[in-house]
Amino acid sequence: MDGPALSPRELLILQQIEAELGSDQELERELRTMRTARIARLRRTLAARPWIVVAVISCCLAVSFGLLATAVALDEPALLLGVVIGWAALLVVLVVVAAHLHRRGRIR
Repeated sequence: MDGPALSPRELLILQQIEAELGSDQELERELRTMRTARIARLRRTLAARPWIVVAVISCCLAVSFGLLATAVALDEPALLLGVVIGWAALLVVLVVVAAHLHRRGRIR
């Protein structure tokens, strides 16, 4: 270690921090496997995005499910085709965004 040694008070504080971290079973499991829980990762991803992105995706999903219900109720192939195209477009957008975030190092 470069620089002066830790004082006895600093060593005591460091030992207390290490003991507290050592007793955290969830942290120990995550560090051991080096993988975060999927739900926690999803929550952090959504929290990191602006609320408008979540709102737009939610609206798109609501419209898509509405079109799907209408297509099934009316037995209209054109509406069903619209739902399929909408889902395909959403999938393409999500893949592009995931690739972009992967390149920037935000996700693995």
